[in-house]
Amino acid sequence: MLLKRLANDNKPELKLNSLQKKMITQVSSKLDENVYKYEDVECPVCDKKNKECIGQKDRYGFSYITKICNECGLIYTDPRMNQSSYNEFYNTEYRKLYNAKKTATNDFFYSQRRKGERIYKYLNENNLIKNKSSLILEIGCGAGGILDFFKEKGHKVKGTDLGQEYITYGVKEHGLDLEIGFLSDIKLEEKPDIIIYSHVIEHILDLNSELQMIKKSITKDTIVYIEVPGIKEIHKNYQSNILKYFQNAHTYHFTLETLTNVFSKNGFELICGNQFVQSTFKLTNGTASIKNDYEDVKAYIVRTEKRRLLYPFTVIGLKKYANLFVLKALDVSKLRPFARKIKTWLTKNKQH
Repeated sequence: MLLKRLANDNKPELKLNSLQKKMITQVSSKLDENVYKYEDVECPVCDKKNKECIGQKDRYGFSYITKICNECGLIYTDPRMNQSSYNEFYNTEYRKLYNAKKTATNDFFYSQRRKGERIYKYLNENNLIKNKSSLILEIGCGAGGILDFFKEKGHKVKGTDLGQEYITYGVKEHGLDLEIGFLSDIKLEEKPDIIIYSHVIEHILDLNSELQMIKKSITKDTIVYIEVPGIKEIHKNYQSNILKYFQNAHTYHFTLETLTNVFSKNGFELICGNQFVQSTFKLTNGTASIKNDYEDVKAYIVRTEKRRLLYPFTVIGLKKYANLFVLKALDVSKLRPFARKIKTWLTKNKQH
């Protein structure tokens, strides 16, 4: 095992509230009773068994075996829950465990809107929004906050997700066109100009089938926006702690290179991207080009683990803790509802 600290001891790495603890107990019971079933996995890029174990647990303390493919560098969970198990998990426990809330909230919705603003800015800066009334399709849309921002910009929007409560919230509270299901369940009158997978691809079990389904659902001009938590950004976004990054809902862990490998294998080419990971792809007639990122990503993981305890003293760490101190001192949570009302008022008056 590459990282001995990740030996399975069933101890969570995060501070959890009572709801999260209840969900962990509930999921653990379903696993013990074989309600949630596991399946073995091979690398979707190489289809080979040459792999190395990184760790045995996730941030919630679940048994969670992650492996890295020696042939291409893709990191994935093996074994993992099967599709029917994940479907139930997403509809009953995932959001409560991940968001620490029982139902969809305004705070969650507006945090999604802020993501929508960031995604819109990224696409616009890279000249990828060609039409001001484009059809935007989002897979794994949650409550639809990302789509709400695009809708405000004049675009047509459509979204789908597996969480019934979040879909209902987006439809009833914000009038969005959302429905339960997968990409394969959606019936569209026209093909999308932009299709968004924001923190979704890492949850999908059969990547190759999903990408082939995307190919059937788009045109040669469609922009495919993919955002995933980049494993080479752990030092920035997860306090240099890979155990805070690993979670049981994520079945794959990408670098820009390994994500590009999966898309290249399935007939897509990279337009632009970074290690965050934010990336865009389009269909290509070219041949697949696979890059082996094994040595680079393994070296990054080992290096970051060695430097983990030094994180509070890095520039990034000092900024983060300084910001947390200021926010706590100001208690900005009391100001958020007031700021949101001002923003809503300004938006409405700007439209009129």
